[in-house]
Amino acid sequence: MPPQETPSEVATTPEVGAVTKACLTAAEAERAIASLCKLVSYETVSGTAPSTGAYLDCSRYLVEELEGLGCLDNVHLLPEAPGHSPVVVARWTGQDEGLPVVLLNSHYDVVPASAEDWTVEPFGGVRRDGRVYGRGTQDMKCVCVQYIEAIRKISSLKPGFRPKRSVYISFVPDEEVGGSGMAAFLSSALYKSLPGIALALDEGLASEGGKYSVFYGERLPWWVDVTATGNTGHGSRFIENTAVEQLVELANRALAFRKGQRDALHGADHSDHHNCSHAVAAKNRRLAKERARQKMQMGDVTSLNITTLQAGVKAGGKFVYNCVPPTATASLDIRISPHDNPEDIGNMLTAWCQECSADPDNGHKLSWDFLRDQCGDAKNDMMKHALTSTDPAVNPWYAIFGGALAAMGQKFSPEVFPAATDSRFLRALGARRSAIKEKFKLL
Repeated sequence: MPPQETPSEVATTPEVGAVTKACLTAAEAERAIASLCKLVSYETVSGTAPSTGAYLDCSRYLVEELEGLGCLDNVHLLPEAPGHSPVVVARWTGQDEGLPVVLLNSHYDVVPASAEDWTVEPFGGVRRDGRVYGRGTQDMKCVCVQYIEAIRKISSLKPGFRPKRSVYISFVPDEEVGGSGMAAFLSSALYKSLPGIALALDEGLASEGGKYSVFYGERLPWWVDVTATGNTGHGSRFIENTAVEQLVELANRALAFRKGQRDALHGADHSDHHNCSHAVAAKNRRLAKERARQKMQMGDVTSLNITTLQAGVKAGGKFVYNCVPPTATASLDIRISPHDNPEDIGNMLTAWCQECSADPDNGHKLSWDFLRDQCGDAKNDMMKHALTSTDPAVNPWYAIFGGALAAMGQKFSPEVFPAATDSRFLRALGARRSAIKEKFKLL
């Protein structure tokens, strides 16, 4: 595990959970734990797994597990996905194949893990003291196993059972690096042949208290490049209007904004909002007041982090220390809360660039743009949020889901997911619209 143990990388095993104990026999629980350990052992790191073959090996294991359930058909690798980055799909055929389907989605890729930062092998699936340690134990291989074991349990309790509507299972790669796995699914002939998606479930976060977090939306992810251009010259001189000094000015504004959002989250209202747009500053003050009435969550504020700083003149592959660089670039990771208008954030970035540009008429200026790989030609999609309604009159599925939790004596809290998941693509497509007027029954 990492030096500072984090819930996202430690999975509590079923034998210590009272709810799971009531649902699974000891043998079933042991099988589920062993399956999770096996799944963790595949080094499905997004940046390397396509070339190492780890994606392919992991997908073969998932196919084997799905085929072993016996109740599923059409278990296969999606032909539209690259061979080195498979999308695994399966179907539990329903009684009425004309009804919009239920989609159970999870990703099987993980973020990198440096062994020197762990006290156990990060891809060892280590069992210790009633827990499983490893990269992906909660983000998000546990959900892959949970889907499989839940279907196995239902099938064993009710042999020959068929759900009311078809249930599709999808295990996708590359969620951690933008979502190309889900993109392949949504562009596939299979997806286009579906009668609609009534309900889609995807990843969430571990609930560490006595209440489940149910996410109805997520913060909109913006990856932004800010580029500064300025005068160049010898490092021994006082060069005016350099790219770096302009970029530093903007970075200071970005960090001030970041502090304001952090203070709003934690309840302080002493932050300086003068670098924010009018709309964002007003929102910060409102959030501080709301904090006094109810607990704020990470999804209620907009986060900003400077993730890269790049500048310098190179010769022969090495930096030249006595040359002032003509350009400098910073990358920003911004996660926009649904409570903020993305257009306001864009206007704020534009204002920062204008204010920090030293001499724009002579090319000494700043500009910003989305990371090209993030949005391609779909920049308009970056300017709006997609949310799932929590109004039962608009979204009957929410009432059914909440009712099922209540029937089990479980409490839950509707929240905004603080990061980004593949669910955002389904929300943006309005996947559930075709099912609005139905009389709903999940299984």
